[in-house]
Amino acid sequence: MRPNQLPIETLRWLERRLLSLERQERFECAYALRMEVADWLLGDVDANLAVPISL
Repeated sequence: MRPNQLPIETLRWLERRLLSLERQERFECAYALRMEVADWLLGDVDANLAVPISL
């Protein structure tokens, strides 16, 4: 896996989370999450995301 590439489990979680936020009409939260993911995928050192630990 390349650096800053999302594992499929994480991608699926993000998709579910974004759908949940949008159903709750929390569009600003969904947008902010998308932007954080985009920054992280692009390798931005200021991105606030960390790769979730697999349990």
